[in-house]
Amino acid sequence: MKNTEEEFTTLAIKIGVTAAIFLLNTGLALKAIELCQESLILLNNGDLSADSPVAKSFDERIRTTVKRAWFTLCNSPGIEEYLEELLLHPEEVKKFYELAINVMKITKNRQKEATSYANMGVLFRSLGKYDKAREYLEKALAIQIEIGDRHGEAAVYGSLGIVFQSLGKYDKARQYLKKALAIQIEIGDRNGEATVYGSLGPLYISLGKYDKAQEYLEKALAIKIETGDKDGEATSYTNLGPLFISLGKNDKAREYLEKALAIQIEIGDRHGEATVYGSLGTVFRSLGKYDKAREYLEKALAIQIEIGDRNGEATSYGNLGPLFISLGKYDKAQEYLEKALAIIIETGDRHGEATSYTNLGPLFISLGKYDKAREYLEKALAIQIEIGDRHGEATVYGSLGTVFWSLGKYDKAREYLEKALAIQIETGDRNGEAASYGNLGPLYISLSKYDKAQEYLEKALAIQIETGDKDGEATSYTNLGPLFISLGKYDKAREYLEKALAIQIEIGDRHGEATSYTNLGPLFISLGKYDKAREYLEKALAIQIEIGDRNGEAASYGNLGPLFISLGKYDKAQEYLEKALAIQIETGDKDGEATSYTNLGPFFISLGKYDKAREYLEKALAIQIEIGDRHGEARVYGSLGTVFRSLGKYDKAREYLEKALAIQIEIGDRHGEATVYGSLGTVFQSLGKNDKAREYLEKALAIQIEIGDRHGEATVYGSLGTVFQSLGKYDKAQYKNDKAREYLEKALAIQIEIGDRNGEAASYGNLGPLYISLSKYDKAQEYLEKALAIQIEIGNRNGEATSYTNLGPLFISLSKNDKAREYLEKALAIQIEIGDRNGEAASYGNLGPLYISLSKYDKAQEYLEKALAIKIETGDKDGEATSYTNLGPLFTSLGKYDKAREYLEKALAIQIEIGDRHGEARVYGSLGTVFRSLGKYDKAREYLEKALAIQIEIGDKDGEATSYTNLGLLFMSLGNYDKAREYLEKALRIYRRIGDRKGEADTFLNLAFFLCEFQCLLGLTELKVSQFDLEEAFSFLFQTIQMFDTLRGSLEDNDQFKTSLLEKHGTFPYELLSRLLSSMAKPQDALYVEELRRARGLADLMAARYSVVEQISGDPKSWHGIQNIVAKETNCACLYISVGEKHMRYWILKATEAILFSDEEVSLEKNVVTGLVPDLDEFFTQSFRGLGILPEQDCEDRSLDDAESVSLYHENHPLLRDCDDKGVKTNLHLCYKIIIAPVAALLKEPEIIIVPDSCMYQVPFAALTDDGRNFVSDTFRLRIVPSLTTLKHIQDSPPYYHSQTGALIVGDPRVGEVIYKGRRMNITRLPCARKEAEIIGRLLGAVLQAIHSVSLIHLAAHGDAERGEIVLSPECPADYVPREEAFLLTMEDISRIKLRAKLVVLSCCHSARGQIKAEGIIGIVRAFLGSGARSVLAARWALDDTATEKFMTCFYEHLFRGESASESLHEARKWMRNNGFVEISKWASFMLIGDNVTFDFANWPVSATTK
Repeated sequence: MKNTEEEFTTLAIKIGVTAAIFLLNTGLALKAIELCQESLILLNNGDLSADSPVAKSFDERIRTTVKRAWFTLCNSPGIEEYLEELLLHPEEVKKFYELAINVMKITKNRQKEATSYANMGVLFRSLGKYDKAREYLEKALAIQIEIGDRHGEAAVYGSLGIVFQSLGKYDKARQYLKKALAIQIEIGDRNGEATVYGSLGPLYISLGKYDKAQEYLEKALAIKIETGDKDGEATSYTNLGPLFISLGKNDKAREYLEKALAIQIEIGDRHGEATVYGSLGTVFRSLGKYDKAREYLEKALAIQIEIGDRNGEATSYGNLGPLFISLGKYDKAQEYLEKALAIIIETGDRHGEATSYTNLGPLFISLGKYDKAREYLEKALAIQIEIGDRHGEATVYGSLGTVFWSLGKYDKAREYLEKALAIQIETGDRNGEAASYGNLGPLYISLSKYDKAQEYLEKALAIQIETGDKDGEATSYTNLGPLFISLGKYDKAREYLEKALAIQIEIGDRHGEATSYTNLGPLFISLGKYDKAREYLEKALAIQIEIGDRNGEAASYGNLGPLFISLGKYDKAQEYLEKALAIQIETGDKDGEATSYTNLGPFFISLGKYDKAREYLEKALAIQIEIGDRHGEARVYGSLGTVFRSLGKYDKAREYLEKALAIQIEIGDRHGEATVYGSLGTVFQSLGKNDKAREYLEKALAIQIEIGDRHGEATVYGSLGTVFQSLGKYDKAQYKNDKAREYLEKALAIQIEIGDRNGEAASYGNLGPLYISLSKYDKAQEYLEKALAIQIEIGNRNGEATSYTNLGPLFISLSKNDKAREYLEKALAIQIEIGDRNGEAASYGNLGPLYISLSKYDKAQEYLEKALAIKIETGDKDGEATSYTNLGPLFTSLGKYDKAREYLEKALAIQIEIGDRHGEARVYGSLGTVFRSLGKYDKAREYLEKALAIQIEIGDKDGEATSYTNLGLLFMSLGNYDKAREYLEKALRIYRRIGDRKGEADTFLNLAFFLCEFQCLLGLTELKVSQFDLEEAFSFLFQTIQMFDTLRGSLEDNDQFKTSLLEKHGTFPYELLSRLLSSMAKPQDALYVEELRRARGLADLMAARYSVVEQISGDPKSWHGIQNIVAKETNCACLYISVGEKHMRYWILKATEAILFSDEEVSLEKNVVTGLVPDLDEFFTQSFRGLGILPEQDCEDRSLDDAESVSLYHENHPLLRDCDDKGVKTNLHLCYKIIIAPVAALLKEPEIIIVPDSCMYQVPFAALTDDGRNFVSDTFRLRIVPSLTTLKHIQDSPPYYHSQTGALIVGDPRVGEVIYKGRRMNITRLPCARKEAEIIGRLLGAVLQAIHSVSLIHLAAHGDAERGEIVLSPECPADYVPREEAFLLTMEDISRIKLRAKLVVLSCCHSARGQIKAEGIIGIVRAFLGSGARSVLAARWALDDTATEKFMTCFYEHLFRGESASESLHEARKWMRNNGFVEISKWASFMLIGDNVTFDFANWPVSATTK
């Protein structure tokens, strides 16, 4: 049987060999080799003995046939084309190399066997099968060492080095390449040496050792040039290109690559030419020259398609993909990247496949398809791990980190980025290590771990500086910029960003340059340098448009939008934000589209278009949810929360903010978490839940401090300051106001420290209202004006409007309503100009109450209704409710109760709908007041009790006390005095419990609550009076007055506020107490109380000027000595008058210190116009209000308001009337009957000092006529004093205080064209005023001296009809049209001067005019008296030209003779009447106010100077 088997094997082998020889001879060499292989297998595994002669013979014949067949194959025609074609099919190449290995084994050719193993290794390396490549190369190496082939050994070491480099095993790669180099140098193989240098260069680039890489690559180049190897020279130039790109030497890279290209074209190497075009494309992409990059990459692609280079074709598609991403052409990018992937899968290139998946990841990130990005990157990762490519594995971990970061999964992102970093450190990849540190830095910024972020970013920077990577260095500086912005270190941020910019300009990186400009823009916004921000952002935009970077272009439009919002240029902002959106929709950038919708949300909020804002934000939210961007989702929830808060939908706002918070906590975004806590704090503050607001804001603060966010810390301090300011109204007011101030000043300190000009302005803006609430008005004004100055400086129109808005209430508090109106109208003008509908509505809402206070109800209604219309239009439900609420009291004041009720019920419905409990209570309170006014007490009680219930529920102690007060007054109206007392006392207890009363009296920390307690005490007083319980009434009334005095004392030298306080709150209790004391036969005590409400502010000014310490107060113990004041005057009596509705009270004080008192009831007839009987104060105020203009031909009018180009009809006054018309004469007689006749028998002295009530200042006492048509001034010299206290201060002034000589005489000052009250006008000359001044100057021989040092001041000029302020010559350039501040001598100007004048004569129209207040008349006369003038002679109305000259000449003649001012005035009046000037208007205008001064002109200098 065995023989049979041997025979069969022998026969089979014989047939096989014979057939093989036949095939070889017929040209089928490959088939012959295959048949020989099979025959050899049969021989080795068959039944023939290996040592048998037959076996040896067959073995020899088979090997010989194989050798002949291989030789024939290798030398056959077309073999080279066949092998090139074979290279395009890796599997066929693999078969061929396996065949070669077998042939060499068969033929026992060890050297060629090694070469075949080496070729197989290189093949597996190209396929990304690194383990297989290493296996075959190590087999080749073993044979080369065994056979002593040093050249082959070096070649295999080189190939193994490249394999280890591909695996990221850089040390192993370097070790093998060094071995190869050593052998090449040893055997003198210059080409091989150059090849190894060429391989070591990219290795050192990977290691970040650019100097070493350059050294080796230039050595390779030198050898190639030396040996004349043009192909190798081109390869060396090609390898040097990426090196110079890494070094940021893009021009050098381009130079070398163009040299390579020239050689490749010259030698006809199409493959090499395509490679260089690809490299040049990369260079131009790095330079941001996308069109050029595309041109070169498409050239490469065309060649690779032409020559059938599938691998190269895939590479070009892979390079074009990211380029199209940069151009925002995502569809094209996806098409090309998927083409690359398809080719690589087809060719079996696992490494290339992984690279393609890796490239597709960022594309899907850009498209917002995070799941797809993750899927592809995980495929890439699996391949990299499978093939052992550590470098690729690290790259994919980095890309996956970016995906998870985008999805807001920070922990996962950190895990993957740290995996990448660990591999890069392990493999020695310095470039990759720096990149990972650079990626981890921004991640830690997102996690608010700023110290860690700084550590990692500085590590990245250090590596890049060490390795000379200029592009990477710029990137690190760019990343460090936002970090320092987050830390509030703006100077450091700017330094780093400008370093980045300098590098990018130096290396020609246009894309990077644009990025740096983009980053510098927001920095300058933070610094409040809007012009610089705009300049940089527009530079970025220009570059992005130039290079075709659609993504960057959209980003720049997106950045410019918010900038234009800050500048108040809403149209421009909308245009740019919509451009950004359009690009992102066009390019399919879902993430960017969501960002644009998110940015448009706040824009529409600014415009008050809440529905539009909500629509856009919901679009953004839908995209964020769709693409799985948790961070973006949280951001949009936060923005939607702001929308709903603006709309007053607090529950909805809270719901969305809590969703945002949950996501921020889930993803670990500490900064975002802090931001949402801050927003929730604001919501709770809006709901009046200040404790909850404080809790959330303190959580935000703790996070900001923990993460080191200085800007955020300052923001939260500001918010906490506002909350504590709100809480300062309740318990421990002083502590909480101190806390508010502490927090706001902390915010300010940080903002100044970090250079945040916007924030600094905001803090000044917040501190202003705090100081207003603390009644520190100078400080408030200082801070608010600082805020305004910054906003104007940085060009923030929104902020400028806000500052004007904040200054409005300040000036209202200072009773400077004109200034308040001016500033609020400035705010309104800006808001209309910039299209800020919310701000516009707010300004209308602020101006409304101001016009109410000015009694301009039509204007108030117009403005409040405009505010309402905007709120309805914008969908702001909270604002709509507020507008209805504000209109309610207006209509109540106008007596339109049905309208008031309608509007308040609308407000109530909205407040209930939006859940604003605080607002709901407020409206119930207002409705209660309306129903009380309508006499519907049950309804009033119902609403007030509803208000009270809510206020108790929400802990609003202020509101609770107010409701108790209102209910108390209601029960008093119902006659339920017990209930009234119970409620008023409850209110009083709350007011006294609110705030830290200790110290409050001294520092006046809480005006609002002081006044509420004050009103409550008044209510209890009225209650007791109505019950005829006068003892209790007096007790409460004295408490009220003492409280008011305490309040006044705390205001120190704030004259405007004291005046306002008396006007609004002080008049009634003093009048009530005075009347009660009079009714109880205590007229002297009543007189002291009258003094407490007469000219008290002026008395304080005079006391300060004359250093008077002791004054009367609300304490009856201070009521003494008033009778001694008149006793110091010569031959005079004092007529002290108090005007009630129907009663007149008179006190006559004699030089004998006697005080006589009379109380008379007065009955007036009906007004012929209104048909109503006027009250006495109305009669006195209105009867002489319109006095004073004469026919133009008879009058050189010294009235500023009637100067050229101005109508005689002033907007605030009726047509001015002649003093001598019948109606006026009737009133003069009636006034005599009311004022003089009842006490005429008691007035025997030649001079009467009149202390008029405030409504009587326009009464011309000198012209009052008795039944015989005799004037009072026929009998009496008359003098006016604002109060007896002011007269006492003049009497008690130090003897040395007033100057005894010297005069300032001003007549007809040259003024010319000016701008007055917003209108251009020409101030006409006053030639008679000049003549008047010259006469007086000659008469007195006066010397012109400074105003503060003279004894006599005479001013003959134009006067303002409202406040008597005087026009003087402006000092300004000839081409400048002066405004009021340049030419108008105002009360404020006078108040700043310390006058020493005994007499001031104001020969100007209307110089005695002013605002009639409880304090007295507030005008220029009061300013002169308050600044130290002893006496002022002023005119009540417009002056007749000739008459005034004659009047003044006569007055000064008597004064020059040594007669007193009162005597001189008396004689001048008589002379005028006796010398043809019988009309009242010509002699009765002037009144003497203050002391009865005299002059010793004999001791005056003799020279005269007039001006």
